[in-house]
Amino acid sequence: MFGDEKIQKDIVKLRAEDQLLLLCSRTKINSKINIRIKSLIGPDFNWQLLLSMATKHKLLPLLYLNLNFICPEKVPLEILEKLKIEFHANAKKNLLLTGELVKVMKLLDENGINAVTYKGPVLAHSIYGNIAYRQFGDIDILTDKKGALKSKDIIFSEGYELCRPFKVDDSTYMKLESEYIFTNKENGSKIEINWNFEGKFLYFADNPMFLFDNLKEFNINQCKIRSFSPVNQLLMLSIHAAKHNWNRLSWICDIAHLIQSEEIEWVITLENAEKLGVKRILMINLFLAQDLFGIKLPKQILNYSDKTIMSIMLNIKKRIFYVRKDSLNITEKFLLDITKRENLVHGIKDCFKGLTHFSYNDFEDFALPKQLFVLYPFIRPMLLLKRYGKNNIP
Repeated sequence: MFGDEKIQKDIVKLRAEDQLLLLCSRTKINSKINIRIKSLIGPDFNWQLLLSMATKHKLLPLLYLNLNFICPEKVPLEILEKLKIEFHANAKKNLLLTGELVKVMKLLDENGINAVTYKGPVLAHSIYGNIAYRQFGDIDILTDKKGALKSKDIIFSEGYELCRPFKVDDSTYMKLESEYIFTNKENGSKIEINWNFEGKFLYFADNPMFLFDNLKEFNINQCKIRSFSPVNQLLMLSIHAAKHNWNRLSWICDIAHLIQSEEIEWVITLENAEKLGVKRILMINLFLAQDLFGIKLPKQILNYSDKTIMSIMLNIKKRIFYVRKDSLNITEKFLLDITKRENLVHGIKDCFKGLTHFSYNDFEDFALPKQLFVLYPFIRPMLLLKRYGKNNIP
């Protein structure tokens, strides 16, 4: 089914700027791609469009590195200088955030809190080979609710404050949300302490805690940092991209680089995806990575047949390259939530959770006393309509 890439490319015709961005968002570029990059830059090339896309999709570092190495003479001086400034600013910020990660992880470990990190510095370090090659804006740390609550007091003592102070007690907030977001008052860096990595609206067919088995240790700044095994990292990244409706190319780029840099045990990956009920989500990510970033997939993946995947992929690509909007409206969101799951019942449960699982935003929009919280599942649909109407959901 997915061997015929020409069908997809005929429907979604990418502009030269889009093609260049995708080709430059790689750490390994052969002579054929090198020639192709040079050939895409013509007299009518829209450099502002390229910068806009690279900025929006968090792909500026690799774009700069490859253009500067392959064909700096073809890039306008002001564009190359802007990319250079952005690259060094990103590297500086990433070093700061890496230092914050090491400091916080040491603190949590010293206080007996089991915590794992993914994305951010550990992903840049492990699959890109350099923390400056990836853009990230915060640090994600995963623990359980008990660990998150204990972490809150520890992080407060280190000069952080909540990005959004809340007006309910911690136990209530933890039922409504899935993370604490802290800001360092001195340098502005952000730390997210998550206790529900899949968010509030994704239904799993089985308990996802087995993803925290077989953790892998990385040595960053002489500190051992725990993260996920390649198999579980691939599933986590796939779930994260789906949770955010595949709005950003860098998430697919991460998956492509992970597959290229790590030995993936595909049989176990497929078994774990089926166990969780996210096999279609995994496949969407894999075939997007193949289509957009040219990775090679094994036969057991290529032989997978599911017509819905192609339809979803086309819609994602049209949204990224044609419509250029960051989000979906309510109708589009619920349609994607239903169809991205291979099991219709799971998709319906996701939508039902989205409609009825109230959040702290709902409390802020329409504050009820705690004894009346039971009413929120019934009034949340009206709050969503009032909040977004026909507009897009961020």
